[in-house]
Amino acid sequence: MFKWLQRNSFIILILGGGAIAVSFFQNKENYIKEYNDKIEALNIKIDSLHTVNEKLDEESVLLREKIDDYNIKIDELNILINVIKNKTQQQVDIVDSFGDDELERFFTERYQSQIDN
Repeated sequence: MFKWLQRNSFIILILGGGAIAVSFFQNKENYIKEYNDKIEALNIKIDSLHTVNEKLDEESVLLREKIDDYNIKIDELNILINVIKNKTQQQVDIVDSFGDDELERFFTERYQSQIDN
């Protein structure tokens, strides 16, 4: 038996090495397939995130446009408020300058129609 093993050891070595090589390449192919599947899944996720990001960018542009519109309206309202404040202050200044007789006449003329009704 020992002689048989010596004669055939080369063949056994080749067969064993072949089996190991086949096993290695099968594992490598499985590893490559799993790795490619993971890469594909990540690429799908990245594409999904790009889509979400594009939508958020569009929303951001719309919101900035709305903010600009609101800022314009706020500026217009502030101008109107200042005009009203100035007119009110002018009227207060006029009323402050009235003497007692002029104040009585002013309120009588202003509210006489309400008293008569």
